[in-house]
Amino acid sequence: MRRAIWIMVLAVALALTAVACGSGPSDEVLAADRRARVTTTTEPPPEGVVIVSIVDGAFRPSNVKIDVTVTPVVEWRHEDSVEREYVIEARARDGEVPFISETLKQGDTFQVDFSELELDIYRYGATIGLTRVPGTIDTRPEQ
Repeated sequence: MRRAIWIMVLAVALALTAVACGSGPSDEVLAADRRARVTTTTEPPPEGVVIVSIVDGAFRPSNVKIDVTVTPVVEWRHEDSVEREYVIEARARDGEVPFISETLKQGDTFQVDFSELELDIYRYGATIGLTRVPGTIDTRPEQ
């Protein structure tokens, strides 16, 4: 009896292994031969540029403090894994709209040179459906 149980356990284990080894992408996926749309890089950003990635519906990092004499440019990179479009719009504390991007699709970038703007806190965001995704850029000198 004990031997029969071990044979049964071994048979189940072999069957599961065969199923696992035989699984993989469907023929349709293989025929499409698509590459991943989102990649990560370990390259540092260009000198004088701070990168803000848009990933999974969020800005990363969402709150940035910059010294405009060292890193005056902020670049937003649309690296979301979902095909969404973003328009990044900023507001200064006085309510002005200092910048607004074109519609960003996957892989697109948008840059703002903050050395050309007043030193301030800029609240920016993008809307996904009814949700506003917020972020801030603080260009004020250390207090």
